[in-house]
Amino acid sequence: MVILTAAAFSQFRTALPCKVVTPEAASDYEACKIAAWSQTCWTPAAGYIQVKSTQELAEALGAIKKTGIKFAVRTTGHNPNPGFSSVDETAVVVDIRQLQSRDLTSDGIAQVGPGNTWGEVYAWLEEQKLSAIGGRDQQVGLGGFLLGGGMGALPNLYGLGADGIKNFEARVQVMLADGKLVNANAKENTDLWRALKGGGSNFGIVTRFDLETHPLIKVQYTINLYNPDDYVEIIKATIKVQDEMEKDPKIGLFTNFNQGYVAVGMLYGDTPAEGPQAFEPFHNLTSLLNIACPSKNGTLLSLAKTMGHAQEPKKRAIRTATTKVSQDLYEDVYMTWKDAAKNLPADCVLHYTIQPLGTAGVQAGKDRGESIMGLESVPQCWWVFTCEWPNDGCDDEAAQQALDTMAEGVHAAAKKRGLLLDFLCMSFATASQKVLGSYGPDNVKRMEAVAAKYDPEGVFQKLQNSGFLLRNSI
Repeated sequence: MVILTAAAFSQFRTALPCKVVTPEAASDYEACKIAAWSQTCWTPAAGYIQVKSTQELAEALGAIKKTGIKFAVRTTGHNPNPGFSSVDETAVVVDIRQLQSRDLTSDGIAQVGPGNTWGEVYAWLEEQKLSAIGGRDQQVGLGGFLLGGGMGALPNLYGLGADGIKNFEARVQVMLADGKLVNANAKENTDLWRALKGGGSNFGIVTRFDLETHPLIKVQYTINLYNPDDYVEIIKATIKVQDEMEKDPKIGLFTNFNQGYVAVGMLYGDTPAEGPQAFEPFHNLTSLLNIACPSKNGTLLSLAKTMGHAQEPKKRAIRTATTKVSQDLYEDVYMTWKDAAKNLPADCVLHYTIQPLGTAGVQAGKDRGESIMGLESVPQCWWVFTCEWPNDGCDDEAAQQALDTMAEGVHAAAKKRGLLLDFLCMSFATASQKVLGSYGPDNVKRMEAVAAKYDPEGVFQKLQNSGFLLRNSI
């Protein structure tokens, strides 16, 4: 590993008048280093550039271009892939967490900075009796979620988070590599607007998202815990609910197979006096262990608080796959999980989640100008496989091997049954997965054309440290 020389870094800092936190400021530097969700990303950068305005961001990009230093962009650092929003001593992190503007236009467009968390945006919008489609965890930041597609709690109601990036009169404000701010919407720089919806950090840095809002979305939700030994019936219930989603887009669901329990979130985009009949297959199960969250009438904010991940220090790794719906396949996934997890030590937890998306969710995206992700209009599951372990516990190699074994087994089983879909969700993928390539060759060509047009020098391909970048798309 080549560490930046003092002279090179001094030149960089001289070109940059905004704040750069370096190891000399020990407490501030340590706080910057451990801000990421996963301890796998607690790596020591050469420095952390804390920008407070678009002017400072332009200065940071100018210094990066001038010196050729590698960089990563970070909002909340929720992505667990090392090197995406974290770097080592050879590079710097451009921290845009302080870009937290929040404004509401007279016609109900929420204009929000990328440094906001969804908890902050939900709370602010609730004061206006409004909602936007966002993350299921209040601590997740806007930037990575929206640019990665954005699987929300009720994806069939108004589509994915990226689908809410408003068109026509509103815009996405993007800073290009040359420091210029441009607007992108359905009338202006339309190719860039569409590419940003799922295209990640390949084209520029979004400094403001203009989001579609809706009258305050009321949510009824319950989270039950079941005995995993009853996996066949739990899976049957899951698929029955997925079938009902095709009739009622207000239905949301997650089924998480974990160590010693299966957590099932039954979510509904309304507050009926009697719970939706769609969830009866779960209520009829005899394997209920506990009711983690009794039925509540709330909002997206209260739901995000309930579903939020604990922030205790742990190492984390993820992988994903997308498939069609099948009882046999879902049972294959369960058995693959059992085999992959059986040799792990107790302090290393491998778990996975069934995350359904119906055809209504795909259609909602098409109706809002379509994204670059190339989703097929079929009922589907966005699987996320997660491994979590303490820093001083299960060794990293064993944890990663278990995760890879499971994900590869699911991929093979789905392909064998003719149920595998190409698409990979950026938010749930590990670094080695070819996310952009999964959007299809035509969409890769479109993204390459957009990158060449708006970043002709290739700054975001050559100097960006890592990520789901076009340079790694195939």
